[in-house]
Amino acid sequence: MTEFDRLFQQTRQALASMRSTGQVPGDGLAVEQARGTGSAAGGQVEVAMVGQRVESVTVDPRALRMGAELLGEQITLAVNAALDDLRLQAGEAAVDAPPVDPVVLGEKLDELQNESVRSMAAMTDALTDAVRRIQQSAR
Repeated sequence: MTEFDRLFQQTRQALASMRSTGQVPGDGLAVEQARGTGSAAGGQVEVAMVGQRVESVTVDPRALRMGAELLGEQITLAVNAALDDLRLQAGEAAVDAPPVDPVVLGEKLDELQNESVRSMAAMTDALTDAVRRIQQSAR
């Protein structure tokens, strides 16, 4: 298991714990949808939140080079920045509301992990092909 996979596994366990303790929002009440955004790693990691839900997590493929632990930290920074921005946009009325729906966050993390795996596979294939071409031209 890679460090990146380990971080995702720990995050999923924390989300499962939140669900089991009843900290999952879901009363179905309609509320005004505030929007917050945050970024980290010089804009390579961007998060958008709408109405206490993670709307999107965007990771520039170049950010994958920084390694799993640092990437995890940058994602955390971007989510926290988006939460701060969301609180500013929503005002103090949102303080009592749960900050994130862990079910949605878990789904977004799954999407991010799957996209990261695809990106790393594509990058590995490209590097392997480049090395093969260099070796062939050296002969």
